[in-house]
Amino acid sequence: MVKNEVTEASELFGKGLYCSQAVLMAFCEKYGMDKGTALKISCGLNSGARCAEICGAVSGAVLVIGLRYGDSSVVCNEKTEEFMNLFKNRYGNIVCRDILGCDISTPEGKKKATEDHLFGKFCVSAVANAAQTLVVLGY
Repeated sequence: MVKNEVTEASELFGKGLYCSQAVLMAFCEKYGMDKGTALKISCGLNSGARCAEICGAVSGAVLVIGLRYGDSSVVCNEKTEEFMNLFKNRYGNIVCRDILGCDISTPEGKKKATEDHLFGKFCVSAVANAAQTLVVLGY
């Protein structure tokens, strides 16, 4: 079976990588970045950059867009907005705490997310959806 980016991103997340890492690593080699570098540069973006802000799956996708279009800020900005709009249409938001319904940057929020299995309910699909959106857009 040939592994596509959606499957790879989902598997990487399932193995314990963060959302941002899973999405970027599924696409990075296509655009000349090795997986080790992708793993490192996307690490700090997890959990909404550690403050429950922008979803890590979205951050990883934006890095993919930058790898492809980063030499043209106008095109890169347009493609980023296109992706963001599609993701927002699916989840209603791009902010981690709003998608999960709790602030995972706090001990209470992280406890709630863990006890209510929110990472499995929302993050698994967010990673797959971000990767799928990139595939649909031609990445």
